[in-house]
Amino acid sequence: MRDKELQNRICQALDAEMSGMRVSPYLQDRILDNAIGGVKVKPKLTFGLVLTLVLVLITAAAVAVTVALLTPQEVVEQVAVPMARQNDKDWRIETEFSPNELASFIQTLSENGFTLDENNAIMEAIRNGEGYDEEETIMAICRQAFGGNYGDWTLAQQHWFWDVMIEIGWATDNDIEVPGPDDLTEEEAKARLIKAIRTEYGEDLLLEDKSQFALHLGYLSTPTDSGETWILSANPVVGDAVGETAHYYASLDKTGNVVELHITPVYREASYESVMQSVEYTLTEEEAVHLAAEAIRAQSGKDVPLEDDEKYHYVCSKRTEPVGWDINFISHTSDWGFCSTFVNDKTREVTIKSADVEGVNADTILARYRAQYGWYDTWDSAIWAEVAERVKDMPATTMMGKVTKATPWIAWREGLLTRDEAEEKAFRQTGVKMGDVNCVSLIDAQPNPIWKFRILPWDETYEDSIVVEIDAITGDMTDLDIYKSDHSDLEPSYHMITLRSIWSRLEYEESGPLYIARLAVLHKFGDNTLDMPETELPIFDARYWQPEIDGNTVRFISQWNDLPDYEVILDEHGMAINAEEKESSGTEPIPDDLQLECIDESLYGINYRAMADAAEKYGMLSTLWPLDVQMEVYPEQNRTVPRDGEMTLEEAVEFARSQLPEEAKDYAENATVGAILYRLDEGMPSEFTRWTIFFYEDPNKPEAWRVTFVDKHPADTEYLVDVKEPGDFGNG
Repeated sequence: MRDKELQNRICQALDAEMSGMRVSPYLQDRILDNAIGGVKVKPKLTFGLVLTLVLVLITAAAVAVTVALLTPQEVVEQVAVPMARQNDKDWRIETEFSPNELASFIQTLSENGFTLDENNAIMEAIRNGEGYDEEETIMAICRQAFGGNYGDWTLAQQHWFWDVMIEIGWATDNDIEVPGPDDLTEEEAKARLIKAIRTEYGEDLLLEDKSQFALHLGYLSTPTDSGETWILSANPVVGDAVGETAHYYASLDKTGNVVELHITPVYREASYESVMQSVEYTLTEEEAVHLAAEAIRAQSGKDVPLEDDEKYHYVCSKRTEPVGWDINFISHTSDWGFCSTFVNDKTREVTIKSADVEGVNADTILARYRAQYGWYDTWDSAIWAEVAERVKDMPATTMMGKVTKATPWIAWREGLLTRDEAEEKAFRQTGVKMGDVNCVSLIDAQPNPIWKFRILPWDETYEDSIVVEIDAITGDMTDLDIYKSDHSDLEPSYHMITLRSIWSRLEYEESGPLYIARLAVLHKFGDNTLDMPETELPIFDARYWQPEIDGNTVRFISQWNDLPDYEVILDEHGMAINAEEKESSGTEPIPDDLQLECIDESLYGINYRAMADAAEKYGMLSTLWPLDVQMEVYPEQNRTVPRDGEMTLEEAVEFARSQLPEEAKDYAENATVGAILYRLDEGMPSEFTRWTIFFYEDPNKPEAWRVTFVDKHPADTEYLVDVKEPGDFGNG
């Protein structure tokens, strides 16, 4: 509910601030919200003050009170709300009560006869001398005062809560509607809705039992087209029971007549805890950790001190399929890096997923510093300067390494804005009133050094964030761009910690203008409320747009008249300075099998740059690409290439031909042949490889004869050959 107001404020601020500023193309239309956050450091009270406050809270409830007590709601209205409004800066809404504010609020509650359980997280925060989130503090008071979680409250209580959130700046709208005097009461409406569900689906449904169902009641002052005014959903509570259950839905019109009833079957799985309790592990945690450490040392040939508590710590978790242990080793110094392993509990075999135990270089130095200092928002500028000095003579092979070497981070010095001053400038000039800083660094530049921030504007969905560059002397915002956290390949983390002019220049030198142009189109025209807007706007897929490059101008030519063309212009450093939508070049409507809504699931887990290159070089069908190219494009799909002693591609094709029915023999002789090879359970005794060979009559259409079979597999396991005819797209 906060995002619309934030966007309006951002746009207003930009109108006043954009003069003379480099701006990414998407910015003139919108700036959108959030991603993952870093560790937030909370101010603490002294031990003596904590002790005093705890004693006050313990004894306050026992003091005789001779005046009329306030209700918890009145304490929230008269104490918490003014306190939350007073601690807000004029440029940013504070999201936490300070330790003093929190203790004062809870003390007032105690003085009015309302106490929280000593195990409550808020009481724990007070004992630790910490502050606490404003919204969650008020929510915790309401849970206890109203009895139960938010869904159990009356509509009046929910409406009151959102009024409070608006008062403290956490929300801009209150969507909870309360029935009027001429309407059914909540109790009457809920009773009728429950009766309707029971009459239709079974009188034995224990809908009021909170251990079995969570009931959510809603009221609409303006009925829907079908007349719905009262709505009730009954959602099964997840527990240890296994089997089929259902979500129930019912609605009434204004007079109380049933409008709709429906049921949605769901299958309830056993809880993680019950599954874990049923699995027997033969190894202890200490034994599994030792096996993992020994395997890393044996493979690397290095005496890595993985079990030395002063140099490493580990994170261990149990797995059930297959039964075993996921063990990660995290170094406390930059001498070694992160190591990840899996230990099979039955066979005691160790699969090493990654082991960064070589000498530190430009590619790995930031990850190793993160292990020591936490996420980037916790680093002092002197740490960044130390990295910049150390990395000068280090080799770099990845883009991250090259960006690290190219970025002149510096330590703060007199004459520059402090971090706090620059942060205020960033929030003021973007118009973000509620949000957090996730990354911050100080970078040498001309004419003045630049503070670089990643800001997370807060809303209910946390999709994306923005990266802001602030002149460290004038305080002007010199650049602003979007950063989508879900794009681990599309938008690497170096976008957050270096100047856009640095990473775009290096990307331009490395691979030309196409990648930057595609990113500019997504930022400006993609649906950035999606985790991955490229699923809705597949600008990397040549089936929809063919790219044309003319110097620093990139045009995306639509293949279908339903889709527009796009044009992106880059400056001499590779930065996108303009992106426009153009009239479509397509002459035919998009076919049904290429409708955009059909591609969402298929585009997850993809290296988009590699996919675009492969499509341009080898055509649209990925099964026709070389197997090693498929591995690069689909790194999360277990695609592989044959190893020594395994069936070659030629042998696999020949075997597949022999399995085709007679009516397909002639078809296959003149067909274009494609292939996929999967390697599953790698490193386990159950490891196997599975071929699927495709015989296409037309390589531009997906219809093909398919033959799927297993090559390498455990000797005691039988696998059948599966043959599918063209048009049958079922899984083999």
